[in-house]
Amino acid sequence: MLKLDDRPRPLSPTLRSRKRYIAFQLITEKKALAVDVFTGINHALLNFLGEFGMADADVWMSKANYEEEKQIGIIKCNHTSVEHVRLALALIQRIGDSRALVNVLGVSGTIKAAKKKFFGDVDLLNFG
Repeated sequence: MLKLDDRPRPLSPTLRSRKRYIAFQLITEKKALAVDVFTGINHALLNFLGEFGMADADVWMSKANYEEEKQIGIIKCNHTSVEHVRLALALIQRIGDSRALVNVLGVSGTIKAAKKKFFGDVDLLNFG
């Protein structure tokens, strides 16, 4: 039985890897579902980076950070792998059964800043 002192402690902020958030826009012939988009991005990353590179890049995608109507989204990755992930996104030619192009809008240090800067989300507290 584990005692309170035996639990693993969380990493301190200085030991955690720094993250970057890549804002992208998807241009397709017809609307793509979030599942198809994430599958296509995963395949492109796996083909370009390989399993070890993809694990090192620490890529994370969430349906909460993708809008199917506007076809815009955010991908989280490690700060050292931003250029590799951007290149893998540029190599995408198909999403699902339609031709596709991924336009990287930019990179940010937080999700909030990426949404505000690239998608024009308005912060009602600082509205003026």
